[in-house]
Amino acid sequence: MSSSVLEPPELPEMNSDPQQALLALVQQLKDGQAEQTALIQKLNKTVLTSRSMINELITAQTDMKEELAKLRTSSVGGECQVCSNKRDAAVAMSAVTVAGQTTDELIATLIEGRTRKNQWPVKTNAVTCFTKDADLTKIRFHHSNHYQHIPIRIPKTEKNKDGTKPCKLCSEGKIRRKTTWMCAVCAIPLCTKPLVGEDPSSTTHFALWHSEKDLLPTHKRCFDELKNGRESRKKAKLENEVLVSAGVDV
Repeated sequence: MSSSVLEPPELPEMNSDPQQALLALVQQLKDGQAEQTALIQKLNKTVLTSRSMINELITAQTDMKEELAKLRTSSVGGECQVCSNKRDAAVAMSAVTVAGQTTDELIATLIEGRTRKNQWPVKTNAVTCFTKDADLTKIRFHHSNHYQHIPIRIPKTEKNKDGTKPCKLCSEGKIRRKTTWMCAVCAIPLCTKPLVGEDPSSTTHFALWHSEKDLLPTHKRCFDELKNGRESRKKAKLENEVLVSAGVDV
């Protein structure tokens, strides 16, 4: 703006023609007035532009506040919509928390802490622990490039030469179904094939382990299916033996 400051007009030399000097002075005043008028117009235009930008910013801020209010309203109650009882509510809430708050660093810390306490891998009551324990639930549902829940072979050892262990989701007591696969993250042995007689497209116990929030009813259902399936096959085998012994073709 300093370049636009009007300088005072230079007075003509008094030894020149007085009329010419007066005309020159008047012309300088006119030129200065025209320059001043142009400068005022430029300033007015700048003010109008600034006001327009301020109005746009105010409008944008108002729109952002309205959108934020809508997001807050839509998220109320979204963490747990329908829960049949307190246990289901706790499981659902923990799963929602896991999705937004677990990191690779946190999972590494949890596993390292349990390893120091000789609590990793989980060997007993796995279904209950991975359902009710908040830290184990976070491990079970955390997915990343570093922690990928994929089946890997159970290592063979001197005590376990065939590299098999009972599936934790369907086995209980003396009724067991052995598998050669375990989760790479959870370190839990799980079936990767449907049970005998099941639809080949049925969800495997490995997939159920990483998708069901509450594993307790899932474990009961899988165990009952395993138990009932074996009892049915055993019964059918005995009936066939009776028929064969009676000379009936089967």
